[in-house]
Amino acid sequence: MRKNYILFLSIITILAFSITGCGSGKSAQAPAQVTEKNMVTIQEFKFNPAEITIQKGETITWINEDSATHNVTGTAINSGSLAKGQSFKQTFNDTGTFDYSCTVHPNMKGKIIVK
Repeated sequence: MRKNYILFLSIITILAFSITGCGSGKSAQAPAQVTEKNMVTIQEFKFNPAEITIQKGETITWINEDSATHNVTGTAINSGSLAKGQSFKQTFNDTGTFDYSCTVHPNMKGKIIVK
């Protein structure tokens, strides 16, 4: 009975080390940050980045991180109103340069270059 108990504890210990990575000689890695390609943040009444270059067929995501409502408006671009935390995605299937702004705050301007 005692042998079974020791065997049981040994198995539990080995499992605990393998699950947590203890004793493996490897340092724990921080989880990878989630990032999205071609993201434009709206913050402090600015588009960041203000200019972005993408390939034909790629999608851009705008996300409003300001407390104020904004929009993304230009030739063939119309997000509608975006409250804080809301986002808008658009795929660009034509090459060219696309200027846009926030019509609520006209000093906010951005540019997309599609190659």
